[in-house]
Amino acid sequence: MSLPLDRPPAAEAGPELLVLRQWEEFTGWFLNHTGRWPKAARFSLTQRLENHALDVTEMLVQARYEPRQRAGLLRAINLRLERMRFLCRIARDAKVEQPKGFEATLRRLDEVGRMVHGWRVAIGDRRPRTGDEVVA
Repeated sequence: MSLPLDRPPAAEAGPELLVLRQWEEFTGWFLNHTGRWPKAARFSLTQRLENHALDVTEMLVQARYEPRQRAGLLRAINLRLERMRFLCRIARDAKVEQPKGFEATLRRLDEVGRMVHGWRVAIGDRRPRTGDEVVA
């Protein structure tokens, strides 16, 4: 099967493809990274973080293909990334994650968060969040 000739290269693709590619790379690295954490943290922090990472993957794919739900999904993704940041801080404070791994994780989470925000701006979702929103 050959690709259409008018298809843009990945570097010129829309924000949704760039963030999906970046998140896919991060998730592969992150699952490998957390797999080396101590057993004591596996059924608490590790499992919770890995589930959040996989949930973000599913939400990104859904946002890509369901335009009517896109703005809400992107806001939910930002919230999920923030949860991951806090759980990573807890893992660092509990000495489960080494400072070097913590820094690498937070840098990549920040990068993806910025990309998701850029996607939100690109679709025109600039409305401020209210405290009334409840996201799963």
